[in-house]
Amino acid sequence: MKIEEKVEKLIREEIENLGYQLKNIEVKQKGRAKELIITIDKEGGVSVEDCARVSRRIDPILEEANLFEKRWYLTVSSPGTEVTEEDLKRLKEF
Repeated sequence: MKIEEKVEKLIREEIENLGYQLKNIEVKQKGRAKELIITIDKEGGVSVEDCARVSRRIDPILEEANLFEKRWYLTVSSPGTEVTEEDLKRLKEF
């Protein structure tokens, strides 16, 4: 199982319980460490405070799971102005 799939299993329910949608999980190499980028969304958009709230809730879950052997960083962000295929499909439904 890929690391992104493991992360999703650990955090999806928690994120949804907070009222957000999990849009994407990405792992990037950042120097000697890994960066785990979690993208969330909600109706009306996502603020910096929303990202911080989700980060505070999922960080302990990820720490306890010990998925990374070395140092890693967690970044929680919004999808910004990027439009995905999924977004276009939803717009066409209206």
